[in-house]
Amino acid sequence: MPVNTRTRIVPLAGVAMLLAAIPILSGGCQLFKEKLTAEPGPAYPETLPRGRSADVQVFRDVVTLRMTNTTASSYGPGRLWLNQTFSIDAGTLEPGQTWEFQLASFVDEFGDVFRAGGFFAQRDPAAVVLVEIENGAEDGRELVSFVVVENKFN
Repeated sequence: MPVNTRTRIVPLAGVAMLLAAIPILSGGCQLFKEKLTAEPGPAYPETLPRGRSADVQVFRDVVTLRMTNTTASSYGPGRLWLNQTFSIDAGTLEPGQTWEFQLASFVDEFGDVFRAGGFFAQRDPAAVVLVEIENGAEDGRELVSFVVVENKFN
């Protein structure tokens, strides 16, 4: 008796479509849920004096921020600031050391997350135009700016 392959394929296709629909029916696809808020961070320290601009080159590669200290000085520990709004706790950037951060980990004082962008982002990415670090001892703290070299969005 010949085997009808069509009767085998149709039920399998139906099962596959049902399995594919389960994530959508159970609350949506997690792939497209961009993190928009987090625990609020501190406000930008406008009263801190501005220090020099350091030869630390900053590269934005889509959703990642990378910087390498090409100087003979250490910077930090303190907060790393983006665009005078978003920040993250940072340790000490030693000479020759490279830091890499996910842009979505930077948060402002209201709990809004930096618009990092990326392939599945729901919002347009924001440019990184200013990167600063709080530097020095508590009584002599200053903001040292780094050099933003590249803003690569895709």
